[in-house]
Amino acid sequence: MSIVFGLCFALGIGTSDFLGGFATRRQHALTVVLGMLVGGVVMAALLLTVVPSAFRIEDVGLGAASGLTVGFALMAMFHGLAHSSPAVVSPLAALVSTLLPIGFDVLTGAELQGLVIVGVVVGLVGIVLSSFSPDLGSAVKVGLLWGLIAGALFGSALTFLAGTSEASGVWPAVSQRSVALVLLFVVASQQNIPRFPVRGVRIVALASGVFGSLAVAAFAVGTQRGSITQVA
Repeated sequence: MSIVFGLCFALGIGTSDFLGGFATRRQHALTVVLGMLVGGVVMAALLLTVVPSAFRIEDVGLGAASGLTVGFALMAMFHGLAHSSPAVVSPLAALVSTLLPIGFDVLTGAELQGLVIVGVVVGLVGIVLSSFSPDLGSAVKVGLLWGLIAGALFGSALTFLAGTSEASGVWPAVSQRSVALVLLFVVASQQNIPRFPVRGVRIVALASGVFGSLAVAAFAVGTQRGSITQVA
């Protein structure tokens, strides 16, 4: 069952990233992310009606901590994308965000599976190949730095979610999306950036947030019932 949740997590994140990337080509990235998080909060709240979930302060707190790190991770990611290339920043962030929770799982007693090792090797090779671009010059180092920071923050966010109890269900996902939304809303307000996407971008951003929220919920519920290495 954990593998099924892992597949849902991967599909949800992939779809969310695709839609989000499409939307950010038409409006400021932070504005798009705020629209995504609005859709994400609504979707997570709706999941409370179908997934048995008990409101537990410690689990909601872990979700809130996850939301803070997600907010900072998104800011680091977009800073890297603005000063480097997605081909450098995104693969490294994805790899590190997966390695960190898996590493935590192994340190706490889980068995490292062969497929995980293969995935890490393939990911490293991909990062090395994508980083060799003469056109980027010094921007490669900038991309690697911010990709590493974003990945570490995303990985920390997933690790917080993985520490929640089975009884809490999707409440940690609700608190994660909500806290990230509040944090980035404050940042956008201080920088005078529009807080909600325009009409042509709005539906895409909201849909991206819905898939992202489904992915986060799948990860939370999956790791509550099984191993991080099977879900991540």
